[in-house]
Amino acid sequence: MKRKKLLARISDWLDMDGKKHRDRREELEELLEKLGKKEASLKEKLKREKNKRKRKQLSTELDIARVQRVKGVKILEGLGKQ
Repeated sequence: MKRKKLLARISDWLDMDGKKHRDRREELEELLEKLGKKEASLKEKLKREKNKRKRKQLSTELDIARVQRVKGVKILEGLGKQ
């Protein structure tokens, strides 16, 4: 094993809280990536939709996805400081 990998293993073994933070951070990054893709998809659907009611529904879903993503980014930044 290379030195970097060995140091990471030792660090994980000595500091289990650090591993939990790292795991949570990775999960959050994946989730934010999925939310970003969903947001882009909703934008495209909104551009193509003609029906007023469906446009309003898509707009609401897009707003919710944006807010969730912003909250996730703030949490991710907070995890980075710890």
